[in-house]
Amino acid sequence: MRRLTLALGLPLLLLGACSSDDNNQSEATGSDSSSGDKIELSYWVPFSGSDGEFMEEMVREFNQSQDDIEVEFMNNNWDDFYPKLRTALVSNSAPDIAVSHVSNLAELIPTGAVEPLDELAEEAGLDWSTYSENQVDATLVDGSHYAVPLDTHAVIMYYNKELLDDAGLLNDDGSIMMEEGAEGFTNMLRILQDELPSDITPMVIGSNNIFTFWIWHALVSQQGLEYLDGDQVNIDSPESVTAMNIMSQWLEEDLMPADVGDNSYDIFKTGQAAVTFTGVWATGNFETEESLDFEAVPFPQLYDEPAAWGNSHTLIVPAQADREKQVAAVQFADWLAENSVKWAEAGHVPPKPSVIESAEYQELPYRPEYASVMDDVKYVPASDQQSAITDAILESLVKINYGQVSVEDGIKEAHDKVEALTGN
Repeated sequence: MRRLTLALGLPLLLLGACSSDDNNQSEATGSDSSSGDKIELSYWVPFSGSDGEFMEEMVREFNQSQDDIEVEFMNNNWDDFYPKLRTALVSNSAPDIAVSHVSNLAELIPTGAVEPLDELAEEAGLDWSTYSENQVDATLVDGSHYAVPLDTHAVIMYYNKELLDDAGLLNDDGSIMMEEGAEGFTNMLRILQDELPSDITPMVIGSNNIFTFWIWHALVSQQGLEYLDGDQVNIDSPESVTAMNIMSQWLEEDLMPADVGDNSYDIFKTGQAAVTFTGVWATGNFETEESLDFEAVPFPQLYDEPAAWGNSHTLIVPAQADREKQVAAVQFADWLAENSVKWAEAGHVPPKPSVIESAEYQELPYRPEYASVMDDVKYVPASDQQSAITDAILESLVKINYGQVSVEDGIKEAHDKVEALTGN
């Protein structure tokens, strides 16, 4: 505890000695950072699920670990978090630090109220090289870091070991016995269909919700397609057709059911499906079912190169006059990353290799088996229209899965809508 207090206190003391102009500015705006001897930080997060409890505990541990900074935790409803955060940013009423998905940075930075972090990081003693390259590179905009990575959360594959063993598809080491590539994976599903009772589906995924977009994103990325490359829209492509053809094939052959939506979690958890693609955040949920003997592994490589859809929670520091608060916010963000084994209990992959390699993390069940997915994650293309683009593509992909349009027509429809959004 003593060492942490010194590590946090030293940069702040130096800052206090060197930034009289900033202090004067703080007084002018009435933004005094201190209450007693502590710097108080307001912290917004959108963790409506069980991961909110893990984060609240981490904040409590941080506050108890040192005497310089006190963080006030505010958990917000996920549904309206980003409208609320954007409004706060443009109205100069933002918190001192907030969570943002890395995919949302391109929509928040144009507000002009998200602080670039390189100078603050240097003052706070944050070393970017201690973070995983793929994750920290995703926070770069025009060469500047705009966020501190907190985790990676990706879509991975879970499988029911008992069901695969019953179908003769489990190797001695517990891995799946299947041939490589898309055809090998599909043949594995066909064997499950033949060998398992008729009331158990070989695979379940959300064929009518966001999972359809995430899996399409993974499969086109595995074929090397950048479906939005700067201003160039490349959605209407052979790679997109290939990705949707295989999902359509799985539906047509009853290798996975349609219209399950968010029930895919419960279908797999209750042993009614042998395989599922879902996010790492499901690990904790599946662990609560004692009868479920499962394994969690990276998203399978079906095409030319490994790739998976993924996102990262990051921490942004809104612009404000009080630089002490901003430096303290970066120190808090770095502390969260350094102590993210607790956060990993929620299923997320820590952003620092040193944390992943630690004995404490390696002793966690399941998590070390899929941690390598952080290197395979392909983030969605940066765009200030990112949410609208995702919605437009998803709408057309779901229409394909429902058989309302052909694969080719649905892909063309998605392409045209994204071109209209991007002005091309």
